[in-house]
Amino acid sequence: MKIRLEELSKIFGNKDGAETVAVDKLTLDVPSGKLVGLLGPSGCGKSTTLFMIAGLHEPTGGKIFFGDEDVTEIPPEERGIGLVFQNYALYPHMTVRQNISFPLRNSKEFKERYKGDRKGYKAEIEKIVQETAAVVDIEELLERKPAQLSGGQQQRVAIARALAKNPKVLLLDEPLSNLDARLRLQTREEIKRIQRKTGVTTIFVTHDQEEAMSISDQIVVMKDGVLQQVEAPQAMYDDPGNAFVAKFLGNPPINMFDAEVVDGNIVLNEKQMMKVSLDNQPIRLAVRPESFKVDPKGLEATITKVEHIGRDKLIGFNLNEQNVNALVDSEYQAKVGEQIKVSFKEKGVYLFTPEGERIA
Repeated sequence: MKIRLEELSKIFGNKDGAETVAVDKLTLDVPSGKLVGLLGPSGCGKSTTLFMIAGLHEPTGGKIFFGDEDVTEIPPEERGIGLVFQNYALYPHMTVRQNISFPLRNSKEFKERYKGDRKGYKAEIEKIVQETAAVVDIEELLERKPAQLSGGQQQRVAIARALAKNPKVLLLDEPLSNLDARLRLQTREEIKRIQRKTGVTTIFVTHDQEEAMSISDQIVVMKDGVLQQVEAPQAMYDDPGNAFVAKFLGNPPINMFDAEVVDGNIVLNEKQMMKVSLDNQPIRLAVRPESFKVDPKGLEATITKVEHIGRDKLIGFNLNEQNVNALVDSEYQAKVGEQIKVSFKEKGVYLFTPEGERIA
């Protein structure tokens, strides 16, 4: 099911009459059958967008389409969505089996379909519960109650309950935020596996760029209610549309410097670093940590930290009056207090205006 948002906006007002624009004229296409991550810092409008798609928030303006159908005015229960909240919202007094079957047992449409056929009604519910539990790999947990489950298991039950209705769209609001680091890693892979197996169009909200990068087919980055960029994860990392996106994606984060273009050269600390085809102007120079290289002709700095992270080594130094993180080969012998000279590789270096617009 393809989803299209057209000029979608949401403005919240308070009792004093002040207004906050949570989402500002968002136009977005979510391809059918894909897993799309809504990514951004707290307060950027990503959860508000999700709740408008779900029908829990009424848009201030704009339209929402599921396929060719305008669902903007359709109530949530008639949109064909499955919604998973970050706190799971499982019923503690019910077993896993009862939690999964709850949406079916409360569906007027489902009851009407089996009106007068109690045996068929119960058999179909059991069939759907078993099939859905198998998809999320919790068949052996059906008789347990939520308190007897780990956080990751509870999350899978919540997803199974959302899938039981065979939704057109699956919506996940910060689905991993309550899990510890190990379970987050495991459960995000489960979400991707479940999405691929079911083929349901899925949108999930997260503020964790690593989470979004790892499982999304497409990432939507938002800031202050405004769409910043839509792209496949690696493509967005390799080609950020503006300085905000460049800084938001990547761990360790990208390094930013105040520099300038002088006579076709990028000048940093009064040293010519790279040739460019740009007019003379002040710029923001952005360099990914992996895009530094040790170079006897480069800029001189003093190493302030050394951290071993697997096959790479993270070193820190001060450059242009700011702390810099750089990834170098683990075999490079680096010690705190030593002098180092660095320059840049061609890939992973970006130029922005002082206001953050991409220029190269």
